[in-house]
Amino acid sequence: MLDPTPETKNPQPNLAVGVDIGGTSIKLGVVNLEKGKIIRETSFKTPNTTAIETAEILARHVNVLIHQYPDITSIGIGVPGAVNPERTLVQYPPNFPKWEIEPFAQYVKDALPISELVAMDNDAKAAALAEQKFGAAKNENYFLLATLGTGVGGAIVADGKIFRGAFGGAGEFGHIMINYEGPESLSGIRGVLEAYLGQKYLSEHTLDKLRDGKIKSSLRTFLPSANLEPKDIYEAAQAGDKFALEVLSEAGMILGIGFASVATLLDIRLFIVSGGVAQAGDLLLNPAREALRKNVLAHQRDSVEIRPAKLMTSAGIIGAALLTSA
Repeated sequence: MLDPTPETKNPQPNLAVGVDIGGTSIKLGVVNLEKGKIIRETSFKTPNTTAIETAEILARHVNVLIHQYPDITSIGIGVPGAVNPERTLVQYPPNFPKWEIEPFAQYVKDALPISELVAMDNDAKAAALAEQKFGAAKNENYFLLATLGTGVGGAIVADGKIFRGAFGGAGEFGHIMINYEGPESLSGIRGVLEAYLGQKYLSEHTLDKLRDGKIKSSLRTFLPSANLEPKDIYEAAQAGDKFALEVLSEAGMILGIGFASVATLLDIRLFIVSGGVAQAGDLLLNPAREALRKNVLAHQRDSVEIRPAKLMTSAGIIGAALLTSA
C-alpha cells in the first residue's frame, strides 16, 4: 500500500489513475470508479521516443497524482495498437514508429516508486468499457465503438463483453479497407478508414482540395501555414462554409460505409462514435447514418443506429481506470 499521509483522514474509496495515450497527447486523470467521474485531469504532449522513455515520462506525471491523492491504489493505461490476450504487450502501434512489441505496463510499473496494480489494454477497448458502464452504450450487449482521433480505433462488445479475437487484436475498425488503391496510412496499408478519417489525414485531404484555386472557402487562409485542424473545418461548417460542409459530409459517408461493413459481417446494429473528430456532431454523423442505412441488408435497415459517445474525450481516461477492476 501507499505510505499513509495526513490526507488519508478523509479517504476517497475506489480511486484509480486512468491514462489515455494518443498520438498527439497523453491524458491522465484521477477517476472515482463508482461514479465514473474524473476528479483531477492533466495532459502532456506525446513524446516521439521509445516505449521505455515514454513510460518513464508518464510515470513522473502519475507519481504527482499519487502524491496528491494517496488513496489511489491502481493505474490503468489505454494504449493504441493491438494488445495480446493477456494484456501484457502492445504490438507495433502504427502511430508510434519507435515502439515494437512492448510490455508497456511493466515499464510504467518499474518506473514508479510503488508496487500497486498497473493494468493495460487497447485504448478503444477501454473507451468502450466506459461508454458501456456510464455512457451512450449503458446496458447494451452488442455494439461497436469507433474512436476518431489522431488515428481511428475501434472496439467490439458482444454478449456484454469486449470481443478480443484469437490473438487480442479484434476491433481495429480504422483498418477496414474501403479502397485498395486509396491513400496509405502509417500502418503501410492503403485505403483504410484511418487514411481518410484520422485527424492528420482529414486535414491533409482538405488542404489538397483547397489547392485547387477554383474552390471558394474561408479555409483557404490555412494554405500558407498548412496548420489546418479538424476543429477549423467544423467551425467553418457551422458558419455555413459550403466546402467545409462537403468535407464533413464526405467523411461521414466514409464512416457510414465502414459501419455498414461491420453490420453486414457481424450483425452489430449499434455504433458509438467517440474522439476528437466526432465533435463535429450531426454534421458528420447524419451523413454517416444515411450511408449506413443505404449500404446494409434490407432486414437491418430499420434497426441500425449511430449514437455520439456520451463521455466523448473523457471516455479514454475513465475506461483506462476501469481496466484495473475489469
